[in-house]
Amino acid sequence: MEDTNWKRNLESAGGWFVGEYASLIISKFRQLENDKEIKKEFIQNIFHSQGRDKDYGGTRTRVNAVLRIIKSDQIEEALEYIVCSERMKKEEPRAVQNAKETLMQIKSS
Repeated sequence: MEDTNWKRNLESAGGWFVGEYASLIISKFRQLENDKEIKKEFIQNIFHSQGRDKDYGGTRTRVNAVLRIIKSDQIEEALEYIVCSERMKKEEPRAVQNAKETLMQIKSS
């Protein structure tokens, strides 16, 4: 994936969302890619639990963007970006911590 597409996907998902949900999406990647009903239910659960998107479509966009980042083998870069972002450290410290933990899991596997 070209660098501009990767950046666009990260922006579509939102750094906070990637940090918060990358680990969960990675763990369910095959199911989300292969079963539309599981994916729909997964998105609905996140939509109802996170409360930051105005509608279901926003959460669907975020999940699909993270899936594209994973498929392009650039999830480590996305997580490193989040971990190193000063703005994210100030505004979304929990997402940064989750991104660090996910990155460590990926590198140790």
